Amino acid sequence: MLPYIRISQLHMEGISDAEINLIVNKGDIIGITGRNGCGKTTLARYLSGQARPDKMGCILINGLDTFSQLDREKLRSICGMTLQSPNEAIVLDNVGRDIVFGTENQGIPSEKVMKRAKFYMKKYALQKKRNSPCSTLSASEKQRSALSAILIMHPEILVMDEPFSMHSKDDISRYTNIVVKSARKRNQTVFIFSKNYDVLKQTDIQYELTETGLREVDIDGFDYLNQGTSNQGLVIERYIKGNDDKHAKGISLHNVSFGYDDNLIIDRVNKRFITGSAYRISGGHGTGKTAYLKLAAGLLKPYEGEVFRSEDTKVGYVYQYPEEGFVDNIVLDDVMFGPSNAGNSRRTARGMAESVLEFVGIDKSMWNRNIKTLSFGEKKKVAIAGAIALNPDFLLMDEPYAGLDQDSRRQIESIIEGLCSEGKCVITVEA
Repeated sequence: MLPYIRISQLHMEGISDAEINLIVNKGDIIGITGRNGCGKTTLARYLSGQARPDKMGCILINGLDTFSQLDREKLRSICGMTLQSPNEAIVLDNVGRDIVFGTENQGIPSEKVMKRAKFYMKKYALQKKRNSPCSTLSASEKQRSALSAILIMHPEILVMDEPFSMHSKDDISRYTNIVVKSARKRNQTVFIFSKNYDVLKQTDIQYELTETGLREVDIDGFDYLNQGTSNQGLVIERYIKGNDDKHAKGISLHNVSFGYDDNLIIDRVNKRFITGSAYRISGGHGTGKTAYLKLAAGLLKPYEGEVFRSEDTKVGYVYQYPEEGFVDNIVLDDVMFGPSNAGNSRRTARGMAESVLEFVGIDKSMWNRNIKTLSFGEKKKVAIAGAIALNPDFLLMDEPYAGLDQDSRRQIESIIEGLCSEGKCVITVEA
């Protein structure tokens, strides 16, 4: 009997030494981990039919050859993939309508569609958001909405790329468990690509994707798997203390309130952030972490209260989903944009950008690559480089560690310490 999925001698784009071999039976739940840039997203796209492998016959899925355009179209009808950046999957800016969009295209009767939609929105805590614009969802809600939009179509194969990276530890375990239990009942084949221990431990078998291929592993032995803690309320912690000079540059929130759709999520906040310090904003989903950061940056206006910034204060902002902040397709050109826009010559701007890219730890071989070809973690580091290139007094970063392995996380932590020692202020949002 032929295996349900066979990968043989697969060579991956951009990873010259990798040769992937794997056999998967129907109903298996596979966990795949690996460091940033190892090719997890590329492999996920191959498995879901979103991209074509380099050679014919490398991946056969239930008899379908993913090298074939016709077979890939058939595969996409039985396989659903959730992206690490759920914004890329949004079609309609209404939660309920966006979730049912795929099923409507399948020709499923409307009464069955509505029944399924109600089921998944309840299961993934979205029922109160049914009529809300997708743009008002928190990052974790967007991930669950994108997942619901795939699950509602009942795919035979589910491919998930860091599905709960924007969730708290408790929610990661809970929602992964829901996905796994449902898959076992339906005999659904699932691939979960993740660096999170709490996700991977619920899969049947785990593999690490390395520069040479896939190897079965014991995930308890990996130090780069995220094993963080969760916070239920909104907490602001000053963990690097600069000087308390009252004349130091600062951003101050005075009696600030903010919310969406008459739902108040930030109520009469008073807080001052000063240069030379680092602050961490943490909390569960829906507690207003991203809104708080955007208010401080001036990207949102408060319902009530005021936000004050010292004169001539420069603010750099790194979005939760780095794609939202890119202004150019090429890594070096994107990082050069800030210095160029500030009036520097192209030669000077290039030198500044190259210096920052080295500072952030982005290898020179990536400088002329198209940003779209990078992994999520690599995009995040490019976004951080672009913000630093602005030479801001305040660097605000939304989930800077999401999608990063432990080595990259330590690197960002070191960068934060360096910036604070130079008199900058860093404010991060963390789940």
